Amino acid sequence: MSQRLDMCDETATLTRRLSSDAAFAELTRRLRRPLMQFFLRRTCSPMDAEEMVQDLFVRLLRRGDLFSLENVDGYVFEAAANIARDRGRYDQARGQGRHIDIGDLSAQSEEPGAEQILDGKQRLKRMLAALDALPPRARTVVILRRFENLTHPQIARRLGISVSAVEKHMVRAMAALRLDLIETDH
Repeated sequence: MSQRLDMCDETATLTRRLSSDAAFAELTRRLRRPLMQFFLRRTCSPMDAEEMVQDLFVRLLRRGDLFSLENVDGYVFEAAANIARDRGRYDQARGQGRHIDIGDLSAQSEEPGAEQILDGKQRLKRMLAALDALPPRARTVVILRRFENLTHPQIARRLGISVSAVEKHMVRAMAALRLDLIETDH
């Protein structure tokens, strides 16, 4: 008789386990896509999202009374939020995203070389000489526009001339500068 009771208990346990496995398979099938979207919104990495979905399902599988809960879906998404929070804390503690891959670094300096510095100094001298060659009013207009970033109406007010006069001075000055710099480059 005792053996018969043990066999009945084993059969009942096996039946519960099989129905629980089928319910879990249905749960994973139904919630995999929404969980992936949930994690993707938080990680922006499909690989990380898939890993978190797998971690969640492992946690759920270990919980024996999962299907006795009143709101299984609510519990699943609460557990998902906890996993996302845990991952965020982990990444923050490990400085995720703040590390630089040294393989991408080059040994070249962003500082200009001696040739570039010399060339820049020469171009600056030519530019200043070309500016000095402009008539005084045109030089003032160019300096106010290009170096002090004033608009044409602001320059006109400051110099007491019309906006049209400012535009004409600018056009003539830029043409003269361009011509002067082209001639000195060749």
